[in-house]
Amino acid sequence: MAYMEKNSLLAYLIDSDDPKRIVCKEMDEKRNVTEYNSANFVISIANLGAYLDSQEEIGTNIPMFMETSYHFLRTFLGIIAAKKVAVPLHTISSDDVIEFSLRKVRATAIFVADPWLYQKLAKINYVRQNIQTIFCTPAILAEKSLPCRHVDFTEIFNRDQALDHARAYLENKIQNTNREESIEIVFTSGTTGEPKGAVLSHRNLVACIVRAGNHLQIDPTYRTLTFLPLSHVMAQNEVFIAMIAKGIVQIVGRDNLLHGLKVLKPNILVSVPRVYQAIHQGIQKKLRHQKVASILVNWSVKVHRNSKQAASLWLRMIYFILHQTLARLITSRIRKNIGKFKLMVTAGAACPAHIYEFFEAIFMPLTNAQGLTEVSGAVVYNTPNQTIDCSIGYPLPGVQVKIDDDGEILMKGDPVFSGYFEAPQYNARSFTPDGWFRTGDWGEIREINGRPYIFLKGRKSEILVLSSGLNIPAAQIEDRLVQNEIIHQAMVVGDGQSRLAALIVPHPDYCKRSNLKEEISRAIRQFNSQLDASEQIGEFEILPEPFTIENGMLTPTLKVRRMVVSQRYQNLIGNMYHSMAC
Repeated sequence: MAYMEKNSLLAYLIDSDDPKRIVCKEMDEKRNVTEYNSANFVISIANLGAYLDSQEEIGTNIPMFMETSYHFLRTFLGIIAAKKVAVPLHTISSDDVIEFSLRKVRATAIFVADPWLYQKLAKINYVRQNIQTIFCTPAILAEKSLPCRHVDFTEIFNRDQALDHARAYLENKIQNTNREESIEIVFTSGTTGEPKGAVLSHRNLVACIVRAGNHLQIDPTYRTLTFLPLSHVMAQNEVFIAMIAKGIVQIVGRDNLLHGLKVLKPNILVSVPRVYQAIHQGIQKKLRHQKVASILVNWSVKVHRNSKQAASLWLRMIYFILHQTLARLITSRIRKNIGKFKLMVTAGAACPAHIYEFFEAIFMPLTNAQGLTEVSGAVVYNTPNQTIDCSIGYPLPGVQVKIDDDGEILMKGDPVFSGYFEAPQYNARSFTPDGWFRTGDWGEIREINGRPYIFLKGRKSEILVLSSGLNIPAAQIEDRLVQNEIIHQAMVVGDGQSRLAALIVPHPDYCKRSNLKEEISRAIRQFNSQLDASEQIGEFEILPEPFTIENGMLTPTLKVRRMVVSQRYQNLIGNMYHSMAC
């Protein structure tokens, strides 16, 4: 079944013939699950839209400071129903970033659901001085501390209204919507520089999710496990694709993720590579205590590798048969423990090659999806349940991709945004004179089976240029380093230097070992022996803390903020290069 592109995201809301159809399940902190049907969804969105219509003083751009939840989902769509612009803020952002974003969009109202997030807002100068209306929950109303007007948005959602009236309200909005109207402003988390607000339209978001849904062959049987921040377009893609397909959105907090897997039994998982890396590391940790099982699983991975890489066709066929029979049986328990999935999607960053290989070897292949906030989410996909030589895939229909002279990936097409909010200086740098968007990614295109497969080499901002003039993709080196079980995280440095060096975060299981530095040194010597001289690590230092979102060294999508890390450890980096020079 192919889904059609409509003029408004809201058009998919009323396209339901069963008001009792479950559209969302939500697991709360106490692990209770609440179900919401189509009628409740439509009525609550129409209620909020109509209320916001009547409030001229709240302005056009309305921020949402909310965790991933059913509240978030219907608030987002209610703002759109009022033909206003949603501004989802990342809840783990620093006070400075929140203040910058609020000031940039000149916010006068904001939605917040959790008391701890309300308290975070209460400390921000812009909120105290400029916010006139806070839409919140009864829990916040009971302890409100800010002097502005507070409105219980749950009361608005729950107002009695006939379903027919709610549908009529939304139909009127849909008929009067232009595809080019703005739907949201998403501030990029960015690994460098100040946040930039990407303005996305109905055309952008609808084109992205409909084409992705068709490519992935999503149907009404799909059940998500949504736990990533809905302030990011990647998580929005997951939810809205399920919505247009009439699947079920299942929302769970990160603390209850494992319990949610068992109880809600999703059949599609969309996550960043680090989650799959964590699953892989967890499996390897268990296997370290089961010698026979470890040997058998490692044999299965090797057999899978040989089925693709053996010297002769005859050998590849033998290994293929072994993989499909014995290896399938050996890895069955791992699959049972992870869960039954029709589709496992990795997105948000390049996934390390050994992670792809492992999940393919255990018969749970990952489907890679890549994109950016500025292109409304993921617009480059592999064929479902397949990967080709670690390519990030090929573009969705209607998305044009080419490589610029310097190796940067350029894009055009309906999902590509028109520019950043009131930022002409960034817009001028972000587009070529003939309208191609500069993604900031460095890569190449290879024609395979008649399709333009894209191979990502890293972010341009992550390319280290050695003093010899060689370009080194730092992320690829880091992905190889963390394959060693003793290394949890790594950041490679060396821009303008003669050799690379590395900042190492050891795996927690190894941190207390007395000979930790010696073990890491041995691991890096082994690592260096497999690489060209230009890619080898000269010196390394062990960091006293991991890269986390909370300490500002990871973005909300778990990418390393290279500039932040470099600034925090500039003395340590300087000492490493001083040692190499001596």
